[in-house]
Amino acid sequence: MKFNKIIFFASLLAASSYLSAAPSFSGAIGGSAVANILAPLHNSDVDTSLPLAGFAAAQANLAEWAIFRGEIGVSAPDFSFDDIYHDTNAIIRLNELSFVLQRRAYTATNYFALFLGSYEQIGSDSFLTRHFGIEPIGSAMCKSYTSLSGSVLRTAKEAGLSYIVNFDKAPIATGGYFYFGRDKDDSWTVNLDARFALVTSYVSLDFLLGVGSPFQNSSKNTDAVLVIDTITLHGGISALFGSKFGHSFFVQLGLDDISVRGNGMGEITGDELRFILEPRIDFVRFRFALTLYSLDGKNVRDLLYLNDPFGMAINFYKNDIEGKRGDITLGIAATASINGTNLYNYAQGKTIDDAIYNVYITPYAELPLSAAAKFEVMAQIGVLDFTGDTALNFKLGVGAKTSF
Repeated sequence: MKFNKIIFFASLLAASSYLSAAPSFSGAIGGSAVANILAPLHNSDVDTSLPLAGFAAAQANLAEWAIFRGEIGVSAPDFSFDDIYHDTNAIIRLNELSFVLQRRAYTATNYFALFLGSYEQIGSDSFLTRHFGIEPIGSAMCKSYTSLSGSVLRTAKEAGLSYIVNFDKAPIATGGYFYFGRDKDDSWTVNLDARFALVTSYVSLDFLLGVGSPFQNSSKNTDAVLVIDTITLHGGISALFGSKFGHSFFVQLGLDDISVRGNGMGEITGDELRFILEPRIDFVRFRFALTLYSLDGKNVRDLLYLNDPFGMAINFYKNDIEGKRGDITLGIAATASINGTNLYNYAQGKTIDDAIYNVYITPYAELPLSAAAKFEVMAQIGVLDFTGDTALNFKLGVGAKTSF
C-alpha cells in the first residue's frame, strides 16, 4: 500500500509539472475546543480533558483545466491542563487528497479525478457546492471542526478514480467512481458507484448508489484468481426541498455496507442505516428547525453540538442579524438523545443495558471576525444531571474558521 501511495503522489507531481498557467490558491483552516467547566469543582474523579479538533484544507487551481485539493483533520481527545507539560496523543486523518482534470466538450464540462481519503462523501455538501456553486444545505446541528464535510452518511476511506460530467443546459451532474477501500473487517474491497445530482430553485438533490466486493482468491477449498461470493450495498440521498432561505425540508437517508450473499442478506445491526429528517420553518423574526437523526457513532464524536448517535433536536435561531463585519447568528437548541443504541434497535424493541438517555440545552452564537473568518461559541448544559447524583454537566465550546 505504501508503494501505491508513492506512485499516486509521483503521478500528481508529474502531471502538475506540465501545467503552464500561473496557479491560484485558496483554502480554509479551523479549530475548536470543548471543556467541561463545572464538573471538576464537584467531583475530582470527573474527566478534565479538553478535547481539541482542527482541520486545514487547500485548493490549487494549477491551470484552467487542473485542480489539486488536500485536506487533513487533527483531533486530540485526551488533551488536559493537568498534564500540559507531557506529550498528548493526537489523531491525524487524511480527509482528502485529489487531483482533478477538467475539460469542456460541447455543452458540458468533464471532470476526471484521482483521489485518496473520503472524497466527496454522500451526505456532505462538497459535491453540490463544487459542481453547482451553491451554499451548503446541511443541518446546522452537524457542524464539525475536523473537516469541511460535517456529518456524512458513509465514512469510507478510499483510493481510486472518478468521472463526472456537468451539463451546461441542464442543472444536472452525473458520473461514476471506481475505487479500493476497506470494509468493516478491515479487508480490501473493490467498489463501483454511480452518482446523480440536480439543483433547481426549489430542489437540491444528491444521490449515490454503489456496490462493493471483498477480495478473495479461494472458496470451499478451491483456489481461484478472484472469487465473489459476497457483495456489499452502500449509498444514500441528500436533498433539500424548498428554498434555503425560506420554508424547506432537508432529508438524508443512507446505508453503509449491507452484505448480500447467495443465501440472502447478512445481519443488520442498525449501525448501517443513517438518516436526518429536518423540517425548517421561517417565521420572519426567527427560524425554527426540528432535527430527527440516527448517525454513525464515530462521525458524531467529531460534531460540535451532537453527543449521541440517535436522537432529536429543536433549534431556534436567527442568522441575519446585521453586524459591522457581517451577519451574526444567535440560537438555542434543545437535544434529547440516547447513547448506546440506534433507531433500528429501538424500533425492534431491543433493550440496551448500558444505554444512556441525555437531554442538552445549547445556546450558541456565530460572530464574523472578517469577510472570511468566523468565531463560534456555545454553552451546553446536561439537563438530566440536575436530578441525579453526578456532577453538573456544563460544557463550553469555542471554534473558529477562516478561508483564504
